[in-house]
Amino acid sequence: MEIFHFHHCVVIKTIPGQTSEQYRYTMGHFAAPVLSQLIKSGSVICVAAGRHLNAVTEEMKPTQPTYNNIFIQAIGDITTQIQENDAIELTRRLAKRWGGQYYRLQAPAITPDHRSYQIFVEHEQIKFVLNQMDRANLAFVGIGNPVNSVFYTNEFSEKNKLNNLKSRGMVGEICGHFLDQDGNECETTYTNRIIGISLEQLKKIPEVVAVTGGRDRAQVVAAAARAGIINSLVIDDQGADEMLHLN
Repeated sequence: MEIFHFHHCVVIKTIPGQTSEQYRYTMGHFAAPVLSQLIKSGSVICVAAGRHLNAVTEEMKPTQPTYNNIFIQAIGDITTQIQENDAIELTRRLAKRWGGQYYRLQAPAITPDHRSYQIFVEHEQIKFVLNQMDRANLAFVGIGNPVNSVFYTNEFSEKNKLNNLKSRGMVGEICGHFLDQDGNECETTYTNRIIGISLEQLKKIPEVVAVTGGRDRAQVVAAAARAGIINSLVIDDQGADEMLHLN
């Protein structure tokens, strides 16, 4: 917290021999109560995608009555086969638990080209949801490393292109934006095709919580923190230890 100036930081102790499923369940069990308390009445919350984030939101529930909350899907759909760790499902889950409004982003996460991107973002419903993200005071996001993100796993982005990005300094991904070691967005063929929250919008949100794990994500988490993209963190002890070794 001192080094990266985090508002909140939850470090989950890993147990040798745990499966990835058991480890994420442990993360959800211990981190969920902390994150649940961040949702106050009148909150506008952006919710992204990710397997670790899925495990935590699965355990989240209100600790006290709250009212007039708005939950916004922070990034479009990654594939047509919606999975439980996609933003659409995580946002719906939290909105239902808190009895809040749910704004769905009815668009793909990445469009085939910039022309189709422009058509999507000019659509009245999509433009409305994107503009509502400017009102957010809380966000929950996942973080992927160069070869293990929701985009890579779902083969949404072409493998050879991601490997090329890695060779050019890309250290990871947040909400579809590929970052270098300083937290700057890498200029890629995807840069002007991502439908969802922008890095500029994330930087303006008072509380942005990243939920992730593993030593292989330490570099991108540190980069995002230094750049002011995230300011709170849930991570395992392995990832936290690696982050300390980066300084």
